[in-house]
Amino acid sequence: MRQLIIFFFINFAIICAQNINLYLTLIQKGRYEEVRENLPDLLARYPNEPGVFYIQALVNKDGDSSLSQYQNLIDSYPDSDYASMSAMKIGEYLFARGLYSQASIHLKRTIFDFPKGDYHQRAMDLMINSYIATGEEDSAKVSLQLINSLYPSLNYNKYGLNYLESNKRDPKLVRLDRNTISERINIVKARRAKSKTKKQVSKPWVVQVGAFGKYTNANRLKKQLQNSGLATEVHKINSNGKRLHAVRIVRYQSRSDAEKIGRSLKSKFGLDFRIINSPK
Repeated sequence: MRQLIIFFFINFAIICAQNINLYLTLIQKGRYEEVRENLPDLLARYPNEPGVFYIQALVNKDGDSSLSQYQNLIDSYPDSDYASMSAMKIGEYLFARGLYSQASIHLKRTIFDFPKGDYHQRAMDLMINSYIATGEEDSAKVSLQLINSLYPSLNYNKYGLNYLESNKRDPKLVRLDRNTISERINIVKARRAKSKTKKQVSKPWVVQVGAFGKYTNANRLKKQLQNSGLATEVHKINSNGKRLHAVRIVRYQSRSDAEKIGRSLKSKFGLDFRIINSPK
């Protein structure tokens, strides 16, 4: 009996996937009306299938309504392949409407949120064009550095931006005065000794900007943020039975201080963030 049930569900999934692929092919051929006519039957047969909701959004004549449907699909089925496809459709819509600031932020977030997608090159192309359209070439370069650390196989040279140029300044030779150095060392030692007698200020707030299954991906993002002058760490966490590697900027005395950093990161890099109370 159990084998029969498993067999039934496998066949159901295969048939469902075949039907969805069939309708997607019809959409690609421009046969939208034919798909719209059959959509009610498709929704009735597969009421909980994200692929059907994706088709529904594709053939919707109202662009704003389609955006809501795409977002609902992402929220309800975040692990589905159609969630990443929906996120890409939202980015394309924003770009086509000339909403370049929103498009650049959304497309960057899409690239980071859906590492298994196969659209990263196109998302990055639209993101860079959005930055260029708004005159934000510096933001484009920073974004390319971050994305390159996660997806090195993409084509980054097509944009003509020197995103890997070093910002490091050449060290200058300075003549050292031994007496001055000794005096400074004594001052530092005195400050350290004084600080030991004071009660340490608690800084329990951290800003989490991502959680990755692979440590290498988390470590790359950590290094990029550290290069921007942010104190960043990687922590192992458990989420829904899965072990993830969380990237966190540490530490802040108040929640408001942490939120300022989070908003700055989202504005500059397009990274979503969470404020977490995590005492040492």
